[in-house]
Amino acid sequence: METWIGSLPTEVQRAIVAFSDPHPPGSRARAVYAATALYELARAWPPDQAGLEVALQQLADRLLTVGQGTAHQPGVRNMIMFMLSEDCARPSELVAERLLSRLEDAKRAATTASAAMSAAGAALLDDGDRVLVHDFADRSTQAVVTTAAEQGKRLHVVATACRSRRADGLRVAREAAKVGHRATVVTDAGVGWVMGHYGVKAAFLGADAVMSDGTLLTTPGALTVAMVGKTNGVPVHAVTDLWKFLDAIRPEIQQINEDPDPDGVPEALNWAEQGYGFLNPLVDIVPGKYLTSYLTEFGQLDPASVGEVAHAQYGLGNPVPAPTATDKAQVRSPGE
Repeated sequence: METWIGSLPTEVQRAIVAFSDPHPPGSRARAVYAATALYELARAWPPDQAGLEVALQQLADRLLTVGQGTAHQPGVRNMIMFMLSEDCARPSELVAERLLSRLEDAKRAATTASAAMSAAGAALLDDGDRVLVHDFADRSTQAVVTTAAEQGKRLHVVATACRSRRADGLRVAREAAKVGHRATVVTDAGVGWVMGHYGVKAAFLGADAVMSDGTLLTTPGALTVAMVGKTNGVPVHAVTDLWKFLDAIRPEIQQINEDPDPDGVPEALNWAEQGYGFLNPLVDIVPGKYLTSYLTEFGQLDPASVGEVAHAQYGLGNPVPAPTATDKAQVRSPGE
């Protein structure tokens, strides 16, 4: 634990430790942990002590530097801005009351969003379907297969191994089996064959970030899933709330992806010992043209419309005009 974390109140420490876990259960969960840390700091602040506003901002700034970072997870930044968007120079008990209200709003929104997304995804599936799920995200992709089970649908869930940074493909299989589905794990190298030749009805991807034009930032390997799905006519759906809206891809993402991090691929250290460099990216970038739809808190959306909806509902970013018939005709599948 970093020294600065140890100097904070116990409940703030707990929220930060959960936030900085290298394998957290999704970016929405990280956003809630960040919000919790801010509230707990205000709650523990002595009423007669000045400086709470500065302390909250310092904590917010430090949260952006711990764990897997937030350059690829705008939902965390958006949550922090939401929490601190009102006057924090008031007495600490009033600030804590306001932050608690916002935290509870955020938690309710997350629960409601998860229910809407999972319902939209489960509605696309029938009993006996075979589906591919890429990486574990409890409130989005995993919620789809769990909801399907609650509806009496038994699926064959193919989980990608996701041997990559901060990913947990095996957990997809474990959790699917717990709710009664048949579960199979496919090697990352075998994803193309599974998507093209194994009778997959649909594939589901989680999200770290969503952009105005429908571009998706998510776990590495997703671009392969989406491109092969597009080529073979297998629907590929991104399951996410639009709170994860990202205006632009930050330069740090390139550096993050090039950093020699062996997480998920420990044998990479042996490659380094043999004098080889290695790449183990954290983020994949999937153009919206390869996705069938987004399953969101506002239902199923065309990828080209997510920017407009995010702007209308949350005031995030600027809407992108819907593509014209000419634009659509110019979109080509790989190999065309």
